[in-house]
Amino acid sequence: MRVYHFLATDNALDDLKNRRVKLSKIDDLNDPFELSCMAQRDRRVRKALRRFRTKMAQHYGMLCFSKNWHNTVLWSHYATKHRGVCLGFDVDDQYLRPVSYVAERPDLQIPPTEETAQHLLFTKYCDWSYEEEVRGWFRLETRDPSTGFYFYNFDEKVQLSEIIAGPLCDTSRTDIDAALEGNQGHIRVIKARLAFNTFRVVENRQGFRR
Repeated sequence: MRVYHFLATDNALDDLKNRRVKLSKIDDLNDPFELSCMAQRDRRVRKALRRFRTKMAQHYGMLCFSKNWHNTVLWSHYATKHRGVCLGFDVDDQYLRPVSYVAERPDLQIPPTEETAQHLLFTKYCDWSYEEEVRGWFRLETRDPSTGFYFYNFDEKVQLSEIIAGPLCDTSRTDIDAALEGNQGHIRVIKARLAFNTFRVVENRQGFRR
């Protein structure tokens, strides 16, 4: 599955140099309803969900992607207002699942089932649907000592395939090639621009400015 991850330029170049992508911790996500997408009418349910969320936050992080890179809002929110970079990955389908978007919070089934857990892990409020998110959960292993963050190293499951410099990104092709350090291989490097006739971000076929 080809999926896309939006970043500030400095973070993208760092990921390219180190061949890795940051795992998002639950407590740092921008949606406060993560893992709390079900109605909590009973105090016991609220306590159980808090325990579940705390346990997940301690042991797991997410890789979050979008299904496409053409949405202007994604560039604005996650790539420093079109000045950043989008990385395209080919990810084994078994490690990702699309997020379901709902308008109402359903009641939690008691006792919880495996289906309940999956619903909690892959459901968000419908206002987030513009993201077209797909996500995977990965165990937090070793914290990077220099940044304090957790990362997933590029491998055969998560393969870098595209690098898209945003419409307002001033990073040169030379800088991107330097970050890749000879690992270009099959990776396609694209300069983006705003479309002339639609509200989309598209490829600038003239490429990077010299």
